[in-house]
Amino acid sequence: MDELKSLHRLMKEETFKGRGFTDKMRENILHEIHSKQAKSFSGPKKPIFAPIMSMLFFAACLSIFVYFGGTQLGIFGNNASAPLYEASDRPEFLGKEFKFITKVPFEVKNVSTKTSEGPYGNIQTVTLMGPEKQTVTMSFQLLEPGTDLTLSQEPVNVGSSKGSYTESEDPLKVSMLTWIEGEVMYDMQYMPARSGITLTKDDMIQMAESFR
Repeated sequence: MDELKSLHRLMKEETFKGRGFTDKMRENILHEIHSKQAKSFSGPKKPIFAPIMSMLFFAACLSIFVYFGGTQLGIFGNNASAPLYEASDRPEFLGKEFKFITKVPFEVKNVSTKTSEGPYGNIQTVTLMGPEKQTVTMSFQLLEPGTDLTLSQEPVNVGSSKGSYTESEDPLKVSMLTWIEGEVMYDMQYMPARSGITLTKDDMIQMAESFR
């Protein structure tokens, strides 16, 4: 580049006098010198700029991949917004007037049942347990006609039925959903146990709407 600068300084008007150069030749020579000088200044920018843009593009793609991959796997938010698994069996002791869950967010390893007395009559309870002790407990109760119940927690809709939702404040985040269909009251509670997979309000409603 120093040689180009020196040559440029020498290329004065007197350089071309008496040398047989036409005006066109002089213009071409000066144009060539200026072109090479411009390239020598702009040359180093490409190899620096291109790798930076490549790195930024790669980082952006990686961030998008990690985010969406993490969302699908239930990593972010540590919730179970994942495909639900079909529950295989309906307990025989459960009355035909009750619907039963058809989808739960884990493989059912154990089913237990019990009957108890509640303020509005008999309560039938079914508990489903998964491989990491995660548990869904469901209570079924037939109400007397005209029974007036007030659901005091956060109001939600389960299909066309009115219900209420709440969750505990402790680290386990136990989720609870109650709803009434006709003269039947359903109560469902999910406990994550050691699985670390919590359920959101929408997850609980999705499970409730799977009752058939």
